[in-house]
Amino acid sequence: MKYRGHKVINSITSSAATLAALVYITCVSTLSSAANAQLFSNPLPVSDVLKNAIESPTEANPRSADAAVLSAFYAARNFQPVWVDANGPTRAAQMVLEELNDAPSWGLTAKDFALTANKVPQSNGRWTPEQTAAAELEISQAVINYAQQARGARIAEPDTMLSTYLDRRPTLPNSADVLASVATSDRPDELLRGFHPSHQQFQKLRDAYAQMSSADQKDPASVIPEDGKLLVPGTRDADVIALRKRFNIAAADTDADLYDDAIAAAVARFQDSVNLRSDGYVGPKTRKALNTGNATKLATIRANMEQWRWMPADLGARHLLVNIPAFKVSLMQDGEVAMAERVIVGREDTQTPIFSKNLSTIVLRPSWQLPESIKLEKLLSSQRRGTHIENQGYVIRKGKRIIQSWTINWSKAKLSDYEIFQPSGDGNALGDVKFLFPNKHAVYLHDTPSKSLFDASERLFSHGCIRLKNPLVLAQTLLDADKGENAVDVKYQVRRGPGSNAITLDRTIPVHVGYFTAWAEDDGVIRLYNDPYSHEQRIKLALDNKWKLIDKGEDHLAAVDTVQLKTVRIVQRPTTAARRRYAAPFGVTKAKTGPSFFKSYSSKSDRDSVGELMRSALGNR
Repeated sequence: MKYRGHKVINSITSSAATLAALVYITCVSTLSSAANAQLFSNPLPVSDVLKNAIESPTEANPRSADAAVLSAFYAARNFQPVWVDANGPTRAAQMVLEELNDAPSWGLTAKDFALTANKVPQSNGRWTPEQTAAAELEISQAVINYAQQARGARIAEPDTMLSTYLDRRPTLPNSADVLASVATSDRPDELLRGFHPSHQQFQKLRDAYAQMSSADQKDPASVIPEDGKLLVPGTRDADVIALRKRFNIAAADTDADLYDDAIAAAVARFQDSVNLRSDGYVGPKTRKALNTGNATKLATIRANMEQWRWMPADLGARHLLVNIPAFKVSLMQDGEVAMAERVIVGREDTQTPIFSKNLSTIVLRPSWQLPESIKLEKLLSSQRRGTHIENQGYVIRKGKRIIQSWTINWSKAKLSDYEIFQPSGDGNALGDVKFLFPNKHAVYLHDTPSKSLFDASERLFSHGCIRLKNPLVLAQTLLDADKGENAVDVKYQVRRGPGSNAITLDRTIPVHVGYFTAWAEDDGVIRLYNDPYSHEQRIKLALDNKWKLIDKGEDHLAAVDTVQLKTVRIVQRPTTAARRRYAAPFGVTKAKTGPSFFKSYSSKSDRDSVGELMRSALGNR
């Protein structure tokens, strides 16, 4: 079933209003009939009003999405209320209402739970059956909505609603189970809170979010002018007094304006949290960051909390977590970081997707089999240079036979019929090891010979796979835990072992590729990262119900295996002069190759001229 974002949210957040309206219509239609005037003095019992409200939809107020759940739940108790009686909300209802009122501190939207159940005016100190039924259904629907939103229902299908790179689906609780468990609980408020993720990071982010939300956006006494002078240890300035208030650092009255080591350390921690150079000096950039209000940071934290709602409830006692905005992979053991390493991830136009799968195999001295999109890129690159793909160290295989590229008539051949791979050895793009966790994105962790790229602060260089700086250490650590210490000598196997040596793990290890631009450190500091793929921005827009402003980008899973290439068919290995003529029919001058071309090129009809497609791709129309 395909959803549009605003429809999913509207169906969740408006159900209570729909059911309340049904109660109102039932009441009005009953009271407006002269034939039923006697009912005013002898009203219907609340059970009948409640049943009619659930089971008698109108054209103007269609059946609620949860009407079947509500009908079954109340039918099992003869349509007797749970949350309210003639005196108003019960003690259990009061606990639920208090928890719903606190929804904004969990990053949920206040208006979705702005109920009127405890604000209904009473007649002679008691509620009418209609008032009782309306309040009862409003609370029950809100309980269901809260549990659903706590587990990510606001963005129920990130891969279709935001971007195909966000390959996550929140696991939503069953509405009937939610209502049954909360309604029978001695502490329904605690049970409701329990639907939020239990991950440590979520809880830390939530604590920071709640604290920041309840505090003043900006205390005037702690404002630091953006045009002040440079503050370094030993400086005296009135702005230091504001910094002391900002970081709650006391000093003797005579030293209140002295920029000392304690303030410098606090400033350095702040700089580190916002990705500024943590030198402890207060210059223009630090002054600007210090005066940024909480609103932006709160929105970022809320967007990250939402991502944790999509994560598997159980990450695994031992798992790998890749955080793309941090360009880091961490091996987690029982909630602690066992080791961490720098990584290189996909470029903005060849992003690393966000998903979770299980690591099952470690391959030492791997060969590299090119995926379809990269096959096309390498062939076009060779075409542009007037050389063959073999000159770049690649081998073409069809079935079990090795075939030279210049013997293939690409005008009739399909790329999917041919394997193009790079044998193991020096210069192999995958280096000495790769880690396989099978997935539809053809993404994995691997080594790389290009170690200098790890020195960059923003490491967006790959086609989508994740490159590790020191993969042999990770491989040895994982194999020691799986096979026994030193059962496999990784360095020896890489140096003298066979090529493509695939070692299957006895126990798979979950790999979670995440996109967290806000990370709570152990000391409570919230570290913020850049948003290289704009996923944070998409989530913010969705949570603000601004669906029309979301740029979903291209479908990165678009097929490319129907592409055909047209070249001059050369049966014998060509001379240097012939190799130059090899690309001549296409007038190769400037290449316009890239992921956007690969996607559009693959969607062309096979009836189109392959030669014309190539000319267009190589910029010679």
